[in-house]
Amino acid sequence: MKQYIKNERGSGVILTIFSFAIVGIMLILVLNIAMVFTKKEQASIAAEHASLAATSVVYEKVDYVIQSHVKKVIIGIDENGVEILEFEPLIEKVTDMESAILSANASLSSNEAHIQAVNQVLLSEIPDDEELPAKITAALYSAKSSIPYVVKHIIEENFGKGTDYEWNFLRDENRIEVIAKTEFNVINHNGLQFGSNSDIPQKGKGPSISFVESSGW
Repeated sequence: MKQYIKNERGSGVILTIFSFAIVGIMLILVLNIAMVFTKKEQASIAAEHASLAATSVVYEKVDYVIQSHVKKVIIGIDENGVEILEFEPLIEKVTDMESAILSANASLSSNEAHIQAVNQVLLSEIPDDEELPAKITAALYSAKSSIPYVVKHIIEENFGKGTDYEWNFLRDENRIEVIAKTEFNVINHNGLQFGSNSDIPQKGKGPSISFVESSGW
């Protein structure tokens, strides 16, 4: 009888050890799954913020053109055959449009209203202004050279990989898309590794830049 009890106690110890091992393995699996979701969320946030920042670069460059460009409109010919010109600052048209948009929709922020105004005014003005398309195209190419640095910086700020990312202008949507990645390092248990280290990519898209259609970029 005593020998039977001792054997039963030994089995209980083995079962307890086995149970702890199973619990440990399950815990590691849960931690790995939780880490995957965390890294995925970080990559998603990094991609969204980077695409917004890249879009902001475009509007910042274009704003320089808007601030300085003045459209020359021929309104007549004087008695000497000299053209009579009228000068229309582009900024005034954007400001007027922005005010109209805010009046129609007070829930918009001033930045949202400005972006809508820029798109609407440029879509209207670019086809009818000989000098404006070239200026807008130059601004867009200037933005293109600045975007990689901005995207890299924003991704790194949001715990993504600044050395491995992509950005593209989606011409069918007129949006900037950023693919950001975070590095997932699998958690192991007593030498057992569940899965493998990998990068987790996520996409983010900025708001529409609709005036690009008219710019020829």
